[in-house]
Amino acid sequence: MRTYQTKLIRIKHIAGMLYVSNVPRNTLVIYGIGAPLMPDSGNLPDARTIMNFDADLFVPDYIGYGRSDGIFTPKNCIKTFLYLYEWIIEGCNGVNHYENNKIKLWYKRIVFIGRSFGGTYIPLLPRFNSRIQELGIIYPAVDNKSCGSIPGEESNDDFMRSMRFDGYKYLYRGILSKVWERHLECEDDLSPMDNIRYLENVRLFIGHGKKDTCIHYSKSVVYHKKILEKYPGRKNQFVLKLYPKSGHTPETSTRAVNGFLTWLGIKRLNEE
Repeated sequence: MRTYQTKLIRIKHIAGMLYVSNVPRNTLVIYGIGAPLMPDSGNLPDARTIMNFDADLFVPDYIGYGRSDGIFTPKNCIKTFLYLYEWIIEGCNGVNHYENNKIKLWYKRIVFIGRSFGGTYIPLLPRFNSRIQELGIIYPAVDNKSCGSIPGEESNDDFMRSMRFDGYKYLYRGILSKVWERHLECEDDLSPMDNIRYLENVRLFIGHGKKDTCIHYSKSVVYHKKILEKYPGRKNQFVLKLYPKSGHTPETSTRAVNGFLTWLGIKRLNEE
């Protein structure tokens, strides 16, 4: 199996796990994880799949979450990705404080993947930076207001209850603010459903398991349908892939990641 290294680095005020091959690569995948979760510590389930393509991987802690500085807000979730894109596409240093060294980061191509909670923010990026055009979302929360509307789904109340009482509020610093109540009710114009008009030049891959009981796959179906209504005749630009026997699990995300990177035409490397 092709080998890679993981390093905890900070790029200015944003921390995260960098997965790098021993061979220089021109493409970087920036990956937004779900919530509530502990920060990635080098064991992202999809990492091995991604690293078998000709790409490196960075999994940031959202601004205000985990090891990153700041306050956790919906806008700062978006800014996490926008800042990283701007810094890395121009070239920047990541600092590994444990090893007391700097790592030069510069990639010609940056693609984004968002899983579950992360899938709320990845489709918003082209609204703020039109250069960001290659996006993959996996069982995404594209319509927070409807969460829990289908029996068995996680509701916003479930999400906030875990944040409040399971200790996650200390990791997500600011999650109990009123701004999150408005956001989860889609009252702040930061819902993917309300931002389809910014996707004109985007290539978007949506992967969802039909046995997902956390976020029902029908939400992705509705989202995809609305996109195609806005941009008729562009099925090759906006892809929805449903996995009949998969749920809200790493099995689904691994299959979706593989499908997304293959669809983008990123070279798959031979396993060693």
